Amino acid sequence: MSETPSDEVVYVQKGPASLPEMTGPELEERLKITRVLLLPFGATEAHGAHLPLGTDTFEARENCRRAALRLEARDCPVVIGPAIPFGTSSFHMGFTGTISISATTFIALTREICLSLYQSGIRKFAFVHGHDGNLPGMMVAAQEVVDSTPDAEVMVLNWLTPLSKVYHTIQTSKKLEGHGGEGETSRILVTHPELVHLDRAVKHHVEPEIMRKIQGPEHIKTGGGIFYATRSYKAHTPYGHIGDPALAREDTGNRGYDVIAEWIARVVARDYFGQTVDMTAPYEQTTP
Repeated sequence: MSETPSDEVVYVQKGPASLPEMTGPELEERLKITRVLLLPFGATEAHGAHLPLGTDTFEARENCRRAALRLEARDCPVVIGPAIPFGTSSFHMGFTGTISISATTFIALTREICLSLYQSGIRKFAFVHGHDGNLPGMMVAAQEVVDSTPDAEVMVLNWLTPLSKVYHTIQTSKKLEGHGGEGETSRILVTHPELVHLDRAVKHHVEPEIMRKIQGPEHIKTGGGIFYATRSYKAHTPYGHIGDPALAREDTGNRGYDVIAEWIARVVARDYFGQTVDMTAPYEQTTP
């Protein structure tokens, strides 16, 4: 059921400000101390009746926001780029509200965004996803940006791999959780609680064999060596999500964000700022 339109605040966005929230002169001042940009890639797609369609976009921006705070504490200043709200979500098209763009469009859009920002002075790009379906296109786009410039550097950061290694210590569910499940719901509960509707949560799990191909240890997006193309998510869930979102807790969300942000910050500090970083240390740290 739709909410009654009103002039009430829908949600609150924490800082630091990302590029669209800055003025031109503010960005010029920032570019005097850094040429590194974190670019969040989201999507607009179904996540069940309990989460907003913009879940992936909100997560992508928050991943960058928290990583930026950690990098600032390491004397590694960055700019947070505009959150891209559309991605390759063809397999979610069976659900109302999903917006999917082709891989060709996604790659071209990413390339042109980066080349525009290159003209402003950005030289090092870190692509951060909130929707793993964007990963193949992000990698192709990264290469195209490098090929189109004399000195741009681009890396694609897939935080699902480090998170998947410790997720069993974070979640409370004893079953396999997936898209829109306990973990993702917990993270949105932290950042956008006004948009989470746990009273509408429905428990829905799928067979382990199916989960193995969606986001199991063999899947390339979670550290495996196989890419399984998805035809239809609706064939696996009539609700648009997999798992038990009713288990979502703020603590679970914060712990997940801690792992994601710390891993991103370490990679960027090491590869773009030349810092010595222990990538094997635990990723759960106190949230800045």
